[in-house]
Amino acid sequence: LVTAAVLSFSLAPVASAEPVNTVTVAHGPVTATVVPVIPGTASPGDLRLFHIALTRPGRTKTIGFLSGSLLTTAVGVPAVGKELRSADLVFTVGAAKNQLVIGGTAGYDQQAPTVAKKTSTIRPVLGGSGRYAGARGWCESVHRKDGTWRHTFHIRTS
Repeated sequence: LVTAAVLSFSLAPVASAEPVNTVTVAHGPVTATVVPVIPGTASPGDLRLFHIALTRPGRTKTIGFLSGSLLTTAVGVPAVGKELRSADLVFTVGAAKNQLVIGGTAGYDQQAPTVAKKTSTIRPVLGGSGRYAGARGWCESVHRKDGTWRHTFHIRTS
């Protein structure tokens, strides 16, 4: 006797009674420390490291820092001269225990430390600690035309 099970799922968003909190931080232009696999050549495994002071948008007082890395995972994708990088970015806001972690991939120009100016990238929020304990949601990172950045987190916390 064979019994069949039917598994069904929906792609519709699940409503939640939890409010969405918005956290917005900013920082200046980005430079990266590059650790290449093969110097002078874009290669999977190239690593870019960052440590940048964070502010509130339109302010200059440091409120924390962004520390993280971008790992090249594919070269020539999605087109010649481009590459995919996987992000591991930790935003510390206020006390060291208040952290938001984002990850995900995005397309980059091979020679650029970051995504192009006047673009935005959406990445998932992987978690948080301190005031952001249990965070989940998404973050939009906007590279503004003047070279500065704004990161807006849309999160729910536990």
